[in-house]
Amino acid sequence: MAFDGLFCAAVAQELNKWAGARVEKIHQSSQTCFYLQLYFEGKRGNFVISASASRPILAITEESVARPDTPTPTCMLYRKHLQNGRFISAEWVENERIVKFAFDSADEMGYVKRKYIYAEMMGKYSNIILADENDRIISASSVSDITASVRRIMAGLPYELPPKQDKISVFAITDSDFIALCREKTGARACDLLLKSFFGFSPVVAREIAFSAYGDSDTEVCEDNSAKLLGALKAFKEAFKGSLFVPNAVYDSEGIGIEYSFIPLRQYGTSGETRVYESFSLLLTDYFGKKEEAVNIGRYSREIVKTVNSHLSRAQKKLVLLKNELEDCSSMEDMRLRGDLITANIYRIRQGDSSVTGMNYETGEEMTVSLDISLTPAKNAQKYYKKYSKMKRASVILAEQIKKTEAECDYLSGVLGFIERAASPQELAEIKQELIDGGYIADKAQSGKKKKTPAAKPLSFTTTDGLLVRVGRNNRQNDYLTGNADRNELWFHIKGFHGSHVILTPNGNEEHSDRDYTEAAMLAAYYSEKRGSRNVEVDYTRVRCLKKPAGSAPGFVTYEKYWSAVVDAVNPFD
Repeated sequence: MAFDGLFCAAVAQELNKWAGARVEKIHQSSQTCFYLQLYFEGKRGNFVISASASRPILAITEESVARPDTPTPTCMLYRKHLQNGRFISAEWVENERIVKFAFDSADEMGYVKRKYIYAEMMGKYSNIILADENDRIISASSVSDITASVRRIMAGLPYELPPKQDKISVFAITDSDFIALCREKTGARACDLLLKSFFGFSPVVAREIAFSAYGDSDTEVCEDNSAKLLGALKAFKEAFKGSLFVPNAVYDSEGIGIEYSFIPLRQYGTSGETRVYESFSLLLTDYFGKKEEAVNIGRYSREIVKTVNSHLSRAQKKLVLLKNELEDCSSMEDMRLRGDLITANIYRIRQGDSSVTGMNYETGEEMTVSLDISLTPAKNAQKYYKKYSKMKRASVILAEQIKKTEAECDYLSGVLGFIERAASPQELAEIKQELIDGGYIADKAQSGKKKKTPAAKPLSFTTTDGLLVRVGRNNRQNDYLTGNADRNELWFHIKGFHGSHVILTPNGNEEHSDRDYTEAAMLAAYYSEKRGSRNVEVDYTRVRCLKKPAGSAPGFVTYEKYWSAVVDAVNPFD
């Protein structure tokens, strides 16, 4: 793995720039991933400690993070010991793939005590361990079996380092000893010699040193070329001791990460794209963070999607029942005709008759109407009139209910689209709050203790000609954008489908160019359920032409005067 011991040392040195920061909040997104919100010298950062085998991250980022509604018991334990404390230092545990973080925080009596987090970045054996000032374990993401004979990891036991490997420190070996080692290992690949002999090396670093020596990472060591390998190793050690780190990663043609390191990776040549970063935090969050965020978005959107689908399914079933009932009411005119026929022929009907036949004055044909023998002729007529009146009243109510239910189905379908296109946990939080406000999700917050969801800003773009275009990320933002836009600004929305409201803001009194219209329309098509389609129709009009009916769902507006454009549903600024 690329997160080797020496990489840990480089990362720890960078994280020490936040030494002295106060721990404001703590969240846990998974068993092996914690977020500590730090405040330092007027700025805030989210300290990510992720010891996942697939997404190892030790970084400080300004990006929003996933925050579960209910903290886990482990998260509450971390809050008890670390929240409102101070981040003191990050220290590499020499020759190990472990970074030791020190914190000072007050205990229940107000005494400041030292606590430690050990982030063990060891692939499938990775772990996050919280220990007290005496290095006794308080909590561990992964505990050992009680029968383990070596290195037991359990609450209350002293923290122990992993068993030592049969290797040496690359900084302790002399030049002559290294040449002797090469002579002893003649015929072995240079990268394998480095990897198996020294602490802290990952395969990619070993291959890179071999590549620097020979121009080929697969070259075998022999007595004649050992001096070249020694020279490359000495250059590596000098750069490491001088902290000449270069956070960089190599990506394939599809943007998928191949490898990353703290030294320049040249072994891949032109087979990959190399990106150099300003910091290891940016490297790790870019290399792993997007994948991690996608996982978190999927995890936290699952509950919302399940809730919305449940309400949508219920509304769709209700709609079918309402339409069936309305269909039953279609016979109400027949009930009226039957009552009229009985009334017109009442002089012919005697008590006890089971039916009467008369002329249907609407069709001119004869019609037979059944009678209840227990009722008088007048009562039989009233029975049909009552059915007619009941069906007439029901048809009006059912039509209104069908209209409301259809609007609810349309609204919930649109919400599902916004959830699918959500790009951050903050957007999901806004959508969830919208559903809470609409009564679809129960508000678990106690009265007076409701947490305000921070409003995410609408997306902003600048057209090629310099005009501002704003795009709503959900229905709440759609309402905000449209409700606060100037009457003369232009509003865009995909025709006949769910999507974002897009507002094109003019520059003073200047007229929009055709390119401005096209780019805004393309954004409206892209941020909709027709993303990626070709020849999509988009409506646009002045904001003053929009109307929001009273009591309508969030994000719903009506308009009559408008124009349409046909564009491709792609982002014009990608």
